[in-house]
Amino acid sequence: MVLLVPELTFLTGLSDLRNNSRMLKEVMWEMIQTPQQHYQRLTGLLRRIRDTPEASRELQRWGLHLDTDIYRTQGHILPGERINLRHRSFLPAEDVGWHREVTKEVPIAVISINSWLLIYPKRLQHLAKDLLAAMRSSCGSMGMQVGQPSVQELRDDRIETYVRSIQSSLGSQDKVQLLLCIIPSGRDDVYGAIKKLCCVQTPVPSQVINAQSLMGHPGKIRSVVQKVLLQINCKLGGQLWGVDIPL
Repeated sequence: MVLLVPELTFLTGLSDLRNNSRMLKEVMWEMIQTPQQHYQRLTGLLRRIRDTPEASRELQRWGLHLDTDIYRTQGHILPGERINLRHRSFLPAEDVGWHREVTKEVPIAVISINSWLLIYPKRLQHLAKDLLAAMRSSCGSMGMQVGQPSVQELRDDRIETYVRSIQSSLGSQDKVQLLLCIIPSGRDDVYGAIKKLCCVQTPVPSQVINAQSLMGHPGKIRSVVQKVLLQINCKLGGQLWGVDIPL
């Protein structure tokens, strides 16, 4: 038997974190801090050490001294990088993101999706219909063409059913550009089986979408589908954007 002292142990994982949105927000708030917040926390810690007699005595016993402020040095701000698309260039906003521009403009190189498979369990057929509609409405502004897929509707969501259907579909068609699967929420085992099959056994570009990400208001689904289309374009050999790299 191994006995652990509670005061000397630390929690290293949160198994139900993804299912607890409130806890996830709190963890992200702790992890994502601005430089000013980092500075305030560190200086606050230094003040607490200075004002706590026990901590001060421990430092003196070790012959250590902590300054009350963080070491300051001269920083250098680099100029912003210009993002190049096919027809225009722009400087990103202060949040250094350009998802909105990329989804409304034509990327540098676009691959049309003409021969592809769509596989989903029967109980998720309404999500598959919404996904197809969102892909059709979003692809035009991004310069992409999305053809009609070959559809496989599964009777259940077991791993064996997915694998057999994928193998049968890939074996019956000459050239498949892309395999797109919708899987139930929380089924990492299905995701792993599909990726192993598509990356190792029968190599083909694949995109697996969690059903949970396709639920919600139309604006959220549209945003998810836009990101999925960008991923698919890259997987098929397209190029989204570039930057100037001068000699």
